[in-house]
Amino acid sequence: MAGARVVGYLYMLVSTTSFTGMAVVSKIIGSRASTEEKLFWRSLLSILFTITGALASAETVERPKHPWLLLLRGFCGHIALLAYLEAIELTPLAEAVFLGKVHPTSASLLSWAFLGERLSSIRGISIGVSILGVGLIAKPSWEGLVSGTLLGPTLALLAGCLSGAAYCCVRSLGRSQEGEMWILLALPVVSLPFCCKDAWFGLQEGRDPAVWVWLLALGVCTQLGQIFLARGLTRLPAASGTQAMHFGTLSGVVAAALLGEGLPGFQAAVGGILILGSLQVAEMLESRYASAAVQKTE
Repeated sequence: MAGARVVGYLYMLVSTTSFTGMAVVSKIIGSRASTEEKLFWRSLLSILFTITGALASAETVERPKHPWLLLLRGFCGHIALLAYLEAIELTPLAEAVFLGKVHPTSASLLSWAFLGERLSSIRGISIGVSILGVGLIAKPSWEGLVSGTLLGPTLALLAGCLSGAAYCCVRSLGRSQEGEMWILLALPVVSLPFCCKDAWFGLQEGRDPAVWVWLLALGVCTQLGQIFLARGLTRLPAASGTQAMHFGTLSGVVAAALLGEGLPGFQAAVGGILILGSLQVAEMLESRYASAAVQKTE
């Protein structure tokens, strides 16, 4: 059991780092392609990668067990990703990353309400401490949040809340033994029809070859993030799994520095310690209490 949780956390680390890469690539592409275009090509590549992987594995593909839940996962993820990519264009990357990190709170509450997963006071405190760590790393400022418009911060918060709902759906699908292929296809299949019009206009206008390379990188980063997200949440409760994605703040701040938005310093290091420490302490205490409860029942 402990080994599965360690593997789950490693998967979530790879996932959140990949999603940070997606944000960086989207920032680099900028206005050279619209948000809908980015989503279209990212979705198309994700579908191709997923189907190719399924064919290469030679495993028997069964019908989806929970089509409506897959559809809900797709809609939540599509709106969240659309809002997040728009927020990145309107808000400094560090601030957007911070605001998007409300998803563990959303996922924890939804998994408690709909999946019956226990949300202990220890886990609640741990989530609060890790959010404090995110704040120290991202250093959100009022000047940064209102740079240009309040629409960016609002979209980032919306993305965080809906991401939590999408992760809760993924957790539920994983618990019900839904096929990984269907979980991976849920988001891009929903996104594709909403974005095809903008992609067609983009093709007619023509794009620089470098943009196509970056769009390919966007698809690869997103696919890796989705694969390891699905695998991580089959091994971890939604609260633990999504909290582990706070690790992405570290890579997000580094990426922001590389993009010329400043270098992280002592405050960022303290924030990282809070994120890692709160997660580890919560795991240790919950495991200890669980072991004690088992011993009492024996």
